[in-house]
Amino acid sequence: MKKMTKILALMMCVVLSIGCLTGCGGKSEEEVLMSAITGINNAESCEVEVSMAGKMSMKMGEEAQDLDMKMDMKGTSFQNPLKMKITGSVATMGQSTTMESYIQKENEKYVLYSNVEGTWTKMEMGDLDTALASSGMSSYSNQLSADIGKYTKKEEKKEGETTYLVYDYTVSGEEMESMLEGSTSSVKSMLGDSVDAKEYEDLMNRVVSSIGNVTLTVYVDKKKQEISRVEYPMTDMMNRMFDEFMKYIKDKALEEATEDEAEEAKEIMDSIEMKVSDMNMSVSYKNVNKAEDFEIPDEALKAKSMNAALSSLKLRGAGYE
Repeated sequence: MKKMTKILALMMCVVLSIGCLTGCGGKSEEEVLMSAITGINNAESCEVEVSMAGKMSMKMGEEAQDLDMKMDMKGTSFQNPLKMKITGSVATMGQSTTMESYIQKENEKYVLYSNVEGTWTKMEMGDLDTALASSGMSSYSNQLSADIGKYTKKEEKKEGETTYLVYDYTVSGEEMESMLEGSTSSVKSMLGDSVDAKEYEDLMNRVVSSIGNVTLTVYVDKKKQEISRVEYPMTDMMNRMFDEFMKYIKDKALEEATEDEAEEAKEIMDSIEMKVSDMNMSVSYKNVNKAEDFEIPDEALKAKSMNAALSSLKLRGAGYE
């Protein structure tokens, strides 16, 4: 059971690393699409809603564990001056966690304020991607390419009173790796000494390189000429990642097993099955350039910095204190 618990913990690190953007006036559909992409990529303010749900399961011998998860996040961002608000909840393995975070630029550094179980903490980050990933929200608004050739029109669809131009947009494996780079680095930073840095780096290199191409569905509000939402089908991608993850875990287990343990270790590893039956994510964009303003709470701004405390812990772990 201990080995299964360790595997589950490492696997959730992987999931966290993956897994936060007028009328037509006679314009062509291509011009409407270009206007929408340019608008979201250059928005001065925006509200984002991210929803992800997945059904996963893991079996180890006779033991089985459902790993269904659901994440709902809301974000509000302003670019000048830069500040962001992120709220939401994550539920998995029967446990639910709520979160509230703020990010703003202070003296050339990005500062993340987080409310964890009623206690505010402050962390200084060197770059925005790390701050965003640490808050639970990725930088979704800059992931849409301005290369019109990457978009294939599927249909024109009406939902209520709104007409959408619906496109398939294929993101290459190399682009996905680049998009996930900040997230994986931040998760590694947050884990600190709880997971061996080299082990984590080797694992993520193998897992992320297995992603391959991913086809997203982009909904463009035809009248407003705005990106309304982007849907991410994640089932196949996550299964490819988990297959590579399990190969890594099995290789490590056999590598660490003694000669006497090798046969039993192989039997245990071969009995492990991990599968994603359904996982999808949707990112919706609202109030582009009209986001509702907010203030960072005083109790957050008064929080003590965690940077010094974390540095001290790392030094102790390395035997310097």
